Amino acid sequence: MTSRRTPWHLRAARKYGQSAVLYAALALSAPGEYALAQLAGWDPSVAWLMPAVMSLYAAIGASVAKSQKEVSRRAEGTPLEMEARRRSRNATVGALLALGMATAAQITWHVITADAYGPRLWVVIAVSAVPPLVAAHVLHIDPPMEIPDEAAEGTAKDPEQEPQTDEVDGSEGGAATRVAQPETPVLRTYAEVAETLGVAPETVRGWANSGRVKKHPGPTPHTVRVDLKECRMAQPPKYVKLER
Repeated sequence: MTSRRTPWHLRAARKYGQSAVLYAALALSAPGEYALAQLAGWDPSVAWLMPAVMSLYAAIGASVAKSQKEVSRRAEGTPLEMEARRRSRNATVGALLALGMATAAQITWHVITADAYGPRLWVVIAVSAVPPLVAAHVLHIDPPMEIPDEAAEGTAKDPEQEPQTDEVDGSEGGAATRVAQPETPVLRTYAEVAETLGVAPETVRGWANSGRVKKHPGPTPHTVRVDLKECRMAQPPKYVKLER
């Protein structure tokens, strides 16, 4: 069966348009930062480096923060979890600081040169902040997933509700009987189980550390997975208070 693919012109727009928007945002930011560096007394031979120091740095910081966040998510349940969280937090703070500096530089230059007051001043401030904000945000845009029809149809059947069975002949009459096979565990990370059950990842980790649920080896060394079905059974029941 064929997959439901996105039209080619939309795929091309997403593939090349993201880079085009990023470069356009950096180009819009460059003149103001260059002029601001000259206003501060920088020599023109080095003032052109200011756009790279500010807007490009903000865009790179946003990209690094996104990568560190993904690494932190994959490191959950491993000995590297705390270090990954620390790096992700530091990368996020650095990206916000870089974005703040780039935005402040744009606003400062355009407010000085526009000599605007009242409502027009707020328009200058808002428009001046657009290029650096767009440059940082465009790096966080993920392309949509394209799922083939075969994979979509496979999700219609829940493996948790349909245990596999094999037919075997009876010992005397030869009648076929169905023998239930052991259910395959649905292995998930702490974060995935927590999101499904509506609890905190620390709660799922506590179930695993206390032995309420079994730990399974993950796809890579030092990674842990737990059975989603087993965690559902370990979750305390929710009580509803009925009004009289």
